[in-house]
Amino acid sequence: MGTVTKESYSVRIKFWGARGSIPTPGRYFIKYGGNTPCVEVRCGDTILIFDAGTGMRELGASLLHEFGGAPRDYHILISHTHWDHIQGFPFFSMAYLPGNRVTFYGGNGVSTLENLIFGQMDREYFPVTLFELSSEVSFRNLSENPFKINDVTIYYTHQIHPALSLGFRVEYKGKVVVYATDSEISNDPEIEKVNERNIGNLIRNADVLIADCQYTKEEYLGKIGWGHTSIEKVIEISNKFNVKNLFAFHHDPLRTDEQLDIMLYNAGKLVKKPLRLFGAREKSTIYL
Repeated sequence: MGTVTKESYSVRIKFWGARGSIPTPGRYFIKYGGNTPCVEVRCGDTILIFDAGTGMRELGASLLHEFGGAPRDYHILISHTHWDHIQGFPFFSMAYLPGNRVTFYGGNGVSTLENLIFGQMDREYFPVTLFELSSEVSFRNLSENPFKINDVTIYYTHQIHPALSLGFRVEYKGKVVVYATDSEISNDPEIEKVNERNIGNLIRNADVLIADCQYTKEEYLGKIGWGHTSIEKVIEISNKFNVKNLFAFHHDPLRTDEQLDIMLYNAGKLVKKPLRLFGAREKSTIYL
């Protein structure tokens, strides 16, 4: 960001879906977009994809235009397997091309990631099963922390969310990008202490934090336990741990563009330097 040019960047981030819970088409959701979570992070030639919401369909179309049928590796890091975070994968173009290698990374305490992804592509739900895809699809249940993808170092932590979710910290050539959606930073003193330590270690000194900011503080009081956080709370912890740029993410499906603008304006009054606050916008690109 800042004076970084397209020619000199080390990391490129592009939002393909920033909406939470369910896709929201229509004229009131154009500015920030209506697709569910999918974020592309390029670290050199390594392509990381965070979550596989409906935005993944357009990401696939863009990659097909860029690379055609040339074989490549695609690394999909799944925060958790709620529908809005996996429902785009069956429409990911690159999974249908022979020679491509698609690797899922994640974890689940009840079932394996493979079984959960396979389940949504069962013939009862979708005409093509996971094992009929032309690409080579594999799964990696995370155990090492940190782990490496090529020369990219990635840390992760468990976050408070129904069935838990994973937050990821990407470190590459001195740049730090954190993807921490579907995380409830609770006001309960006991939970908050543990959660703040985990999240604090994850986001400390981040150049970019992409974080769940679904509610206002007033809305959160009626939705405790739903697994999401108020934008005011995220700003508070971002100020504390020296985050440079916060991108509010996982927008509430009922919140229009105009309402999001107002929410961001009001919350922005709490921001302290060096932090800057933005609303994640579909198709927008960040260069580090």
